[in-house]
Amino acid sequence: MIARLSGRSKPMQEERETMRRRLSLTEHGVVAGMIVFALLVILPLPGRARDQARSAACMTNLRLLTQAWLEYAADYDGHLVGGSDYHSATRPTPYRWVERPLYRDTDNPGAPPEGRNSPVPPMSDLCLEYRLNGIRAGKLFPYVQDTRLYHCPNDRTWLDVPEPYAAYRSYSISGTMNAEDYATRLGWPGYVPPSGYRAITMPDGSTHRLVLAEDYSQIRNPSAKFVFMEESAFTHNHHWLYGSFVLMGQGFWSWWDWPAPFHENQTNIGFADGHVEVKQWQDERTIRLTRGELISITQPDNPDLLWMIHGYMLDR
Repeated sequence: MIARLSGRSKPMQEERETMRRRLSLTEHGVVAGMIVFALLVILPLPGRARDQARSAACMTNLRLLTQAWLEYAADYDGHLVGGSDYHSATRPTPYRWVERPLYRDTDNPGAPPEGRNSPVPPMSDLCLEYRLNGIRAGKLFPYVQDTRLYHCPNDRTWLDVPEPYAAYRSYSISGTMNAEDYATRLGWPGYVPPSGYRAITMPDGSTHRLVLAEDYSQIRNPSAKFVFMEESAFTHNHHWLYGSFVLMGQGFWSWWDWPAPFHENQTNIGFADGHVEVKQWQDERTIRLTRGELISITQPDNPDLLWMIHGYMLDR
């Protein structure tokens, strides 16, 4: 057990029971999704039916990952797993859900006592096995025990793109879910709260200070706040999905990261209460960005971006 300060507003037992109920609801969707996944493997489906089956399998992945995320929080007194793979510099995240590519799945590149300062492969040496080692070394892997759950079946990056850009993982965690969102996390190991949060100027001229949820009780409306997001390393020209999924990189009306193009102008998203949604994108600018077109990430009055921001920003 990891000793932490949580700042919970509800009794511990009540909070744990709430998370367990959400896990039970999630399991019903997982069973149906596993059936779809089995059919996808066994049956030769035509194009559109195949894509729909792959999307359903992707949703199952997200349900299982979200279930694991909730189970971790229940096991650690409500504390959220680290939502970023950054292990150094000014935004290192302890107890990371995944690691960057590693030589061995027993490595931990973080600083002691949380980590062991394990050496990491240079970009020139990246390969699928090192990528899978990073997944297996993450704190959520013991809850799922299958690297395939970290990969959308429609994400062909690792098949079509040569190394060192052949990314395998298809999902990121929201930057506000105990992740990075440009908060300074110097001072750990030991309990030092994140600081240096960004201030965002809202459309009405007011200022909103972005904060991270470190504890599940700090997420006021779990059904409206997303955790897992489909993201493409290829459209970012990244070696893997760095850090976490961050929004508003150049002000309120701007993306920083953007959704993946795996499902014909729609994206599967996992939420903090355990449910998964299929989001259909409406704005042509969103669609072009997901496809990797070189357009501005600043997109005033984009309804897709507004919807995402509402699911990203946390209230305290």
